[in-house]
Formats: sequence, C-alpha cells, structure tokens
Amino acid sequence: MKKHLGKYVNTIRFFVLALLAFVLTACDQGGRVSDKVAASHARYDGPALWKVTDNDSTLYLFGTVHLMQPDINWQKRDMQAAFDDIGTIFFETPDDEKSALQTRILQRQYGVYTNGERLSDHLDSINLNRLTAAAYNSEIPLARLENFKPWLAADILTVAGADIAGLRYENSADAQMRIKAVQANKSIRALDTVETYFEAVAKQPRWVRMQAFEQTIKNFNTLVEDTKTVNAAWLIGNTERLENDLLIPAKESSPELYAALFTQRNIKWVKILDTFMDGDTNAMAVVGIGHLLGDGGLPTRFEDLGFTVERVHRLDLPN
Repeated sequence: MKKHLGKYVNTIRFFVLALLAFVLTACDQGGRVSDKVAASHARYDGPALWKVTDNDSTLYLFGTVHLMQPDINWQKRDMQAAFDDIGTIFFETPDDEKSALQTRILQRQYGVYTNGERLSDHLDSINLNRLTAAAYNSEIPLARLENFKPWLAADILTVAGADIAGLRYENSADAQMRIKAVQANKSIRALDTVETYFEAVAKQPRWVRMQAFEQTIKNFNTLVEDTKTVNAAWLIGNTERLENDLLIPAKESSPELYAALFTQRNIKWVKILDTFMDGDTNAMAVVGIGHLLGDGGLPTRFEDLGFTVERVHRLDLPN
C-alpha cells in the first residue's frame, strides 16, 4: 500500500485528472451511415492525427490519453509515417530528474497542510464516507491522506485507483512516443514547465478545488470504466464522442478548471508552435487528445491563424 502513495506523490502525470472527474454519458454507436463506413475501415482506424502546414514546414498534432491499459495496438502506420517525417517532437511537460525534483517541492509547497489542518476537517459526513471508500479501493490508508489538500489527494487517489486496474502512464502513447523519440534521436522539447499544473490547479480558488475533489470521490467507483471508455473512443479516433461526452461536460462542470487546463494552455502552446513553424523543419506535438478538440483545440486555432489543417487518414498504408 505504501508504494502507491510514495510513487504518486512524486509523479507529474496529473493533467488527465481534470477530465477523469466527470462521468461519461451513454453514446449511440450504431445505425448511422457514417458509423457503418467507419466500421468498414476499422483496420485503418487509429488515434486522431492532424497535419498543419505552411509554405515550408509541417507540424503533426497527435492526440493521446495519459493512462492506458497494456497491450493495446495503437501504433498505426499513419502515425509512424508522420513520426518518420519529423526531426523535433514536443511533449506537454519535461520528464527528467530535475523536473521530478521540482514537482516534489511544488507538491509540498502547494498540496500539503502545514498548519495542523487535516483533509477530513473540510468534509461533511457524506464526502468523508466517499473519501473513505475511495481510499480503501485505491489501497491507500485514509490516515496517510489527511495531510494532503483536496486537489492533491484527488490526484493521488485517481492515479492509484487506475494503477490497480493496470491503467498506467508507462503504458500510454505519451510514454511510448517519448521512448521512440529517444531511440530515433529526435530533438525533444516541452511545451510547459512543471509549474504549469500548480499554476492551473493549486492556485484556483478553494471552492473550485473542493468542487473538483468532491466530483472525483463521488465518481470514483466508475473511474476505471470511464477511463476505458475514453480509451476505446481514442483508439479508433472517435473525436466526436470524445468531444461530446467528455470535453463539453468537463467544461460545463468546471469552467474555471477547463479554462486553466485547456484554454489558457492551448493559447500558450499555439504561440510556441507557431514560432517553430517560422522555420523550415518538420515537427510533431504529442499532447492529450482534449487539447485537439473543439473550437478551442489546437487544429482550429491553427486554422484561425491561416495554416492549412487536415485530419490525416492514410488509407493507403496497411495497419
């Protein structure tokens, strides 16, 4: 049990948690002509990939999910062809010993009570019972969560609960793409610093952070099922379902967190990537799929800047 708490207090894989707190609604998967066409091309369906071009450079946008079960065949030929075409790859955050140390320092600074307060002091009986159940199901002693503020306790519980079910960062496309980039000697860059998450979440008003925490423990019993549902839609590039059943409800549930975790970061990332596009080299940005969806997603923002943007469907390549 100790391994979960020690491991996940030190991790920087928390950006996915803004979405996992919200329950997916049922979605009709059959009957429409478009569904039947998609099914007939199932062997070519893969995670969503976009191509952004100007007169002398290309940027691929590859969407990921951050917690994934093992042994999923997601590396399709369209992604591999794009990967082979680029020299630089951008990830959301850095992943090295220095950033891990910074994360531990920032978590203690922003996520740990230092004045004698306890997590349970801020919970009514209903939410204390929900926290107790979530702690038990994630194999973390409740007493060990008492020192953590709600947002960090929610992160620890979510990642630990997912880990027990085999939903882990090391299985994700993010982690595997980073390994591929190192092996292929790609230039690796980060779109954000480790401070980003703390600026986006830990500095939110207390009521916003408490609302997100309460949503997490309320929906904790469906965490694994919801994550697998998201992963299934991601695996076949079903961006319509991901947007309608995940992104839009998240925005409606907490506009404040949505703005901090998605809107503001997307604006920042487009500026970084736009500057890179001033050169004549090709790159890929590997980011959570939520950053590529909707009117505020990166593809739409690049279109608004005058770039040519297209969804990549390489039916000429066998998968």
